[in-house]
Amino acid sequence: MSASLKVIKSAALLLGMQVVQRGLGIISTLILARLLTPDDFGIIALITIVLQFFELLAEIGNQQYIVQKETLDDSDLNTAWTMDILIKSLVALAVICSAPLLSAFFETPELAFALAIATLALPLRALRTPGMMQAVREINYRPLFRLTLWQKGLSFVAVITIAWIDQSYWAIILGSLLSAAVFAIGSYRVHPYRPKWSLEKAREQWNFSQWLLLRGIVGFTRSQIDNLIVSKHFSTSALGGYNLVREISLLPALSAIIPMSEPLLASIARVKDDPDSLAYRVRFSLAIMVTVLTPLTTFLMLYPDLIVVTLLGEQWQAYSHLLRPFGLFFLTFCLFALISDAIIALGRVRALFTFDLISTVVIITVLLVFATDSLTNMAWFRGGLAIATTIALLILLNHWTGFSQTKFLFLIVPGVMGTAAGTGLMMVIHFGEIQGLWELAIRGFLFVITSALTAICAAILLLKRTEEWHQVRYILKEFKR
Repeated sequence: MSASLKVIKSAALLLGMQVVQRGLGIISTLILARLLTPDDFGIIALITIVLQFFELLAEIGNQQYIVQKETLDDSDLNTAWTMDILIKSLVALAVICSAPLLSAFFETPELAFALAIATLALPLRALRTPGMMQAVREINYRPLFRLTLWQKGLSFVAVITIAWIDQSYWAIILGSLLSAAVFAIGSYRVHPYRPKWSLEKAREQWNFSQWLLLRGIVGFTRSQIDNLIVSKHFSTSALGGYNLVREISLLPALSAIIPMSEPLLASIARVKDDPDSLAYRVRFSLAIMVTVLTPLTTFLMLYPDLIVVTLLGEQWQAYSHLLRPFGLFFLTFCLFALISDAIIALGRVRALFTFDLISTVVIITVLLVFATDSLTNMAWFRGGLAIATTIALLILLNHWTGFSQTKFLFLIVPGVMGTAAGTGLMMVIHFGEIQGLWELAIRGFLFVITSALTAICAAILLLKRTEEWHQVRYILKEFKR
């Protein structure tokens, strides 16, 4: 099999895994929102925050280490497996020992036992055979795809069944443990490699992993700081509502937009030594992303009540207004990820780490000083700070690539005009008796169609002389062949 064909087939399998993982995740979230209470989701949010932090401390980047090695032998695989088990087992033990203190810190007594059980997923996941990492290195995603189908399918059925019977946060905890166990056991069924206990390459791997750990801690703090502040200044129920609405706002990003950006990043990395081509591709990639994000963000902010009540149920209506500021968070979440990865592709990792560190300190300070009086203020300040930091990072990217912010702004005009047209239609159209899911579906369809058609017409009129327009036409011609 040729290398190109192998990459294409692997890309198709990766897409399939995304569909399975995100699709079942979305369905599971929507069902659980109707079976569980805001208090349940608040406890799950606390468990997630704590485990994500401790898991970062246990993440030694073994897969990245295996994939990037020029030559690989069994000692590399065995060391990665051994270190993963040792570190994640020690971290799990630390979580169990500190669970009572964390429970007291968050003023949630039931958190202690739930956290101690949930953390067992860490060493369970570490038990998987390192042969799965070797398969990724060889661009062979078939074993991972097969295992993912079983893992996500079984955990989905388990979570929904337990939630239906017990209707408590334990459904999510037990589902997570089952998912980890299925993946660990199943990995030995789909891949023949059998590891042995070894620490022969421990020093070499740690030298590679330490910088990933530092950036991961900063990234975690940046992404979860508002949840941490909410957990200390508001009730568990308020945290559950705040966190779930934020997750709903990010569903389009995690399920489609972020994966869509990977080919854009690859195109940027290929031309990083050619200033003219680099500027063009950065500008083109950013324009595509903004054109896609603008109408989605606008629709989220136009109909927060309709979206939340239809998808989650009436018990979450008290938190639906938070979807408006989280629309800003959704917009910048995707854009910030694209800009960050473009900067990494340029090799500016240290500069990006410095920016992340400084901006995270600023975000923490502003939220603590100005945003602790209400959930609404917290959400709006978080969205506003996300806009500000994304603009600042965009300015830095322009400084390093010279992609021309003026040309970029001109390229996104058709998308803005399309969004304005869709918004105008929504303002004048009325549905009478149609409500709920049908209203959401019809409004969403009309908004997207109107925005897309208007944007295309505007692009034909305004952009037909630009290099980007000729590139789009070329891509369309190649696609038709």
